[in-house]
Amino acid sequence: MKIAMLSSWQEPCGIADYTAALVRALSRRVEVRVVPLKHGQTDPAYFRRLGEACNQSDLIHVQHEYVFFGNRWPWGYRWPEMVKAFRVPFVVTAHTRLQAAQGGPEWKRWGRSLRDAVVRASGWSQYLEAGQFLPARKIITHTAAHREFLIQRGISGDRVQVMPQGIPDKFPKGQAARARQQWNLKGPVVTLFGFLNPAKGHALALQAWDSLLSNATLVIAGKAFSSRDEAYAQHIQTLAQQKGNRVRWLGYLEETALSDLLAATDVVLMPYTSATSSYALSLALANGCAVLASDLEPFREIQSEKKCLALFKQNDPNDLAKTLNFFLKTAEAVKNMRQSALSWAREHGWEGVAKKTVALYERVLKEKGNLLDKAKRF
Repeated sequence: MKIAMLSSWQEPCGIADYTAALVRALSRRVEVRVVPLKHGQTDPAYFRRLGEACNQSDLIHVQHEYVFFGNRWPWGYRWPEMVKAFRVPFVVTAHTRLQAAQGGPEWKRWGRSLRDAVVRASGWSQYLEAGQFLPARKIITHTAAHREFLIQRGISGDRVQVMPQGIPDKFPKGQAARARQQWNLKGPVVTLFGFLNPAKGHALALQAWDSLLSNATLVIAGKAFSSRDEAYAQHIQTLAQQKGNRVRWLGYLEETALSDLLAATDVVLMPYTSATSSYALSLALANGCAVLASDLEPFREIQSEKKCLALFKQNDPNDLAKTLNFFLKTAEAVKNMRQSALSWAREHGWEGVAKKTVALYERVLKEKGNLLDKAKRF
């Protein structure tokens, strides 16, 4: 079986990291060829060539994120050009749900709000939310809530399979002492890491920080993923610097430095305002970190299966501060969460994900009929 894996690749990107781990596990079972998708492209011809490059395979597997395919206007979204070039069946992993664009200078935010209103009023949002996936033989989501979202928008339930993200197994083991010395970290350490955008809730964390234990340090590590988030990142950096030494701004960290930081961390904080999944959460659980997250659907799903993270009320800085203070004062609770995190990681490794993914490929290739003609309607 020959698989063409179309994804961002070998760049600072959570989906690129996800794909690399998946490809490593799949390669022990099937032949996988990566077709790299370069972020920031807008030329329709580029996406047609990308689609054509996938056809020397039995099956195409696309890792989907909206930002990969241009802008959201009907004339600027390049997914249709790419799909029309496919000549073999494909499956898609839908990593995110359509969210209102955020970040950037005020004039850009106003323009995006106008665009989103037009998209909703014209019905184009129905295509972006679900219609674009109709030509796919199967759609993979990371949560049951995302699967239900697609079903409610017209996708048949037998075509949507929930497959939680695999837990990284190749992340280097960090050295807490090295991190504490390098960044002069004293007392309890709370870490918020990952790409910077408004959905990650940095402002909420900073708002709550004045109510936290006076000897605790908040560490923010990450950078803007795209140019649209650069103004947001600069704004958060300014707010962080206003907090003095109680908040440390480290910027983007490579694997070794990030693993050291996580080893020195008492609680990983994820005050997200929206999410369908989180590779940062997978990294935190793989490292046995205690995690405090907002009570969004994907985090509730994990918490209901195993108590490996704690939740606070979304967008509530008071509840965030109250819950975080409890864990910073209660070593036994943190220890229990760490043990549960490692248990979750053992149960959700990439080998299991690869096995389920190959089984899905086999089902697709056994199915009769061709759905590709649907792509040509768009």
